[in-house]
Amino acid sequence: MSVNASYFRRAYATFQTTQNAAVASSDYSPYCVTALSDPRLPGGGGQKICGLYDLNPSKVGQSDPVVTVASKFGNDVEHWNGMDFAVNARLQHGVLLQGGLSTGKTLTDTCGVVTNNPQVQANSSIGGNSGPSTSTEFCHLETPFLTQVKLLGSYTLPWTIQVSGTFQNVPGPQIAANTVYTSAQVAPSLGRPLASAATVTVNVIKPGTLYGERMSQLDVRLSKTVTIGQTRVQGMFDIYNALNGNAVVAVNNTYGTTGATWLVPQRILPARLVKFGVQVNF
Repeated sequence: MSVNASYFRRAYATFQTTQNAAVASSDYSPYCVTALSDPRLPGGGGQKICGLYDLNPSKVGQSDPVVTVASKFGNDVEHWNGMDFAVNARLQHGVLLQGGLSTGKTLTDTCGVVTNNPQVQANSSIGGNSGPSTSTEFCHLETPFLTQVKLLGSYTLPWTIQVSGTFQNVPGPQIAANTVYTSAQVAPSLGRPLASAATVTVNVIKPGTLYGERMSQLDVRLSKTVTIGQTRVQGMFDIYNALNGNAVVAVNNTYGTTGATWLVPQRILPARLVKFGVQVNF
């Protein structure tokens, strides 16, 4: 039996960013929106989200995108810290057990780049791009420890029938709430209607803070090998998703204007599947 434990840290540097050189930060007007009251939202909703910007009407249509280094505007930070624990055991009677746990968290901080610079878009591996329709309140993002557990094992039954299986338990999908606000809803905070659109879409959940239910999956195989002269024939019986779990692996992150279809599953774990197979080696 062997046991292994490891710690990892990855730190990234020299990030790129895209600046609209045709406008300045003073060409944007700040505004806030209020999340709808909804018990499914963190804190039940109702919170005010500021740090949003709209380009002034006189500058609409002026675009000169320039890709440059983020350090031109300020510090841009991203690092990942994680740990792995693994076990490998070969026991009597052909028993093989392998498995482990992997956990880690990501931190990104683009505050030095996007704060007071709405004409700049900074990349974030957690929440996408920062920009005028993404709150600068979400410039510092940190996920919880996201843990994966994976196991595999095999055992030889009488008559040289081998049974084996794999099991995994992984985090659910990250959840956003992309809410649509009309120009009339924004105007009281902005002091005018939106300059170039009738609506604006804002994610009212801080990225990296809300995830769906964890997914568990068990796959099983029975196999029997027969040797005929120099030819080996192996028969296989596989069961995919043996527990017939229906974990949600993708949800609708569009909250829209009412949240009526928010969190509706878009994809679930495929149903139990049984498969027979034969492999011939000669």
